[in-house]
Amino acid sequence: MKALLRRKSVRTYTGVPVTDDQREQLLKAAYASPVAMGQYDSVAMTVVENPDLIAQIDAAAAKQFGREKMLYGAPMLIILSTKLKGDASDNSGYSNAATVIENLNLAAVELGLGACHIWGAIAALAGDDALKQALKIPEGFTPVGGLVVGDSTDAYTKRDIPDKRIATEILD
Repeated sequence: MKALLRRKSVRTYTGVPVTDDQREQLLKAAYASPVAMGQYDSVAMTVVENPDLIAQIDAAAAKQFGREKMLYGAPMLIILSTKLKGDASDNSGYSNAATVIENLNLAAVELGLGACHIWGAIAALAGDDALKQALKIPEGFTPVGGLVVGDSTDAYTKRDIPDKRIATEILD
């Protein structure tokens, strides 16, 4: 609950790389995520720490959305890709990616690392075949979500979460 009540989108990073130990803890959190029907082979994760590749993804996003620095200068981007079928069953693919991303995000909070869900830059990446190839996105997979992670001076503090901020119907 502590991580849940402190989690927020962090958009400022010091540029200090994530340590090997921190990366391993993040990956462990990702591997602990549930995946629909246990079909873990339908999800692929790409951990990008190469500054040149991160810059290329940022450039693709800027070109598509007209905004600079959509990855906020973070030293790590974790991309989740899934096999999409083009029908209603794609819901599970997007859900799987979101579940893994949230596990990663909560682990980042526990590790004292800043983190922010990334969607727009991933949409730009999904349409760039050369960049997907450079990132070794597996054939037949589509990038659908991501998380930037890194050291930040932005602190996590307890948030006051308003009750009923999501419309809720309880059926007895």
